Amino acid sequence: MTTMMWVWLGVMVVSLVIELCTMEVVSIWFTFGAILPFILEVVGGVGLEWQLVAFVIVSAVLIACLRKITKKFLLRNSEGKTNLETIIGQKYKLIDPITPETNGTIKINGVVWTAVCENGESKQTGENVEVVKISGNKIIVK
Repeated sequence: MTTMMWVWLGVMVVSLVIELCTMEVVSIWFTFGAILPFILEVVGGVGLEWQLVAFVIVSAVLIACLRKITKKFLLRNSEGKTNLETIIGQKYKLIDPITPETNGTIKINGVVWTAVCENGESKQTGENVEVVKISGNKIIVK
């Protein structure tokens, strides 16, 4: 086997491993893009320049034509929740108290948020509250 055959095989394996680790439909196109240059190297008679051109063209066409469709297909069973939406229903401790006149604060995943009680009642510092919803930059709790 020639050196370039190993290079193209390496590109295929590395990009496939990256894709399997991330599952973000980013590097899989380079796996398929490296197949044609690999075949061109095995058959022989095709220079490195044309192998690189084939790799770039195949990868670019696949990214341009299939990435959006593939992402949509992979996410079709997803509930569409963002990381922020996953905190709804979770319980956290108040940093500052909530009163009808003042907003409290709550720390969620290292970020301090303004907390408001959904029914206007008071909550004390250190008290566990449940996140009901997110309204703008405020966390609504009960």
